[in-house]
Amino acid sequence: MRRLATGLSVIALLSACGSSGPQTDVPPDSIITGVSYIGASVSDLEKTAELYGGAVDLTPVDAAEISDNPQFDTLAGRAGVQARTQMMRSVNAQIRFMKFGNPSPEAQATSHMDVQGPGIAHVCYQVNQDTQAYQKFLAGGAKHIGDEKMVHLNPKNPVFYAYARDRNGLISEIEHVDVSQLDLPEPPKNRYRIRHVSLATPDMDRMVEFYSAFLDQHSPRRVGKWMAVSSEKIDRVSGLKDSKVEMAWFQVRNLELEIFQYHSHPTEDLETPRPVDALGYNMIVFDVSDMAAARKRLVDAGGTVMTEPGPMDGGEIMFGRDPDGNLIGLQTSETDSVVSSQNFENNGI
Repeated sequence: MRRLATGLSVIALLSACGSSGPQTDVPPDSIITGVSYIGASVSDLEKTAELYGGAVDLTPVDAAEISDNPQFDTLAGRAGVQARTQMMRSVNAQIRFMKFGNPSPEAQATSHMDVQGPGIAHVCYQVNQDTQAYQKFLAGGAKHIGDEKMVHLNPKNPVFYAYARDRNGLISEIEHVDVSQLDLPEPPKNRYRIRHVSLATPDMDRMVEFYSAFLDQHSPRRVGKWMAVSSEKIDRVSGLKDSKVEMAWFQVRNLELEIFQYHSHPTEDLETPRPVDALGYNMIVFDVSDMAAARKRLVDAGGTVMTEPGPMDGGEIMFGRDPDGNLIGLQTSETDSVVSSQNFENNGI
């Protein structure tokens, strides 16, 4: 729904945390060419696919299995990791849901992600209000985190917000847009899109410095750097009383990366990253044109290499971590591969 996001930015659309609409003027990067997918560990692939297909129109595009994969064995710290996966696609991005057949005791003991993280905290869906996506999430078993009723943050903008958590612990931010109130020559082409994936951090400056270098974007949009953003309406969305938050955004061709820090509710700096097979979002995989150059970017920016390149999904992939320990995949693939970020015509506009 990029046309919707672009139209809203003309009237200074505010997101649930106060940003303007997604940037459309970021030049394409020659090394990191897009976001292939967001990974998520779930307890039931079929029920998850039903929920996200019905609520936000994600379409199943590929089912696969992970087994005898040295990359995932290394990430999990043990041999014999197995998972069934289901890729589900929106108009501009996709999520790979993973059902691990043998989760570790550490993974099973890991609690759900808090709103303030730390880690890959939520995925945001921007949809036409008449889709009733938020209500469908709740009807499908998800639970509201803040107010049950959606919150209208800014009376000048026809956008309503809510956070919901599904049975797997996955948090979704839903933005309902009253398209009838937009001053556009024709209705938006797409009624659903994934707007951003969001990282919650205990150290905003550290993360902005890393992603500025890694993505070669040195002037990201930032809000709250000098004075954290706060309001009773934001509290009603996040469920965090007297919250004060700072944010930054990077546009990675087909998907926005949001980074935020709640200064009012300190985010833990983890000594050990979340297990890859713990329920919740577990990775962000980037399309790269040059594996060696992307690896150098990761290391030079301050990231950590976890695995060297190896075969997966018909191409190659390697994994690293950002300074917070979030898992990053660097992937090369054919442009017509199901995992490629090039699948999205005109980036979903």
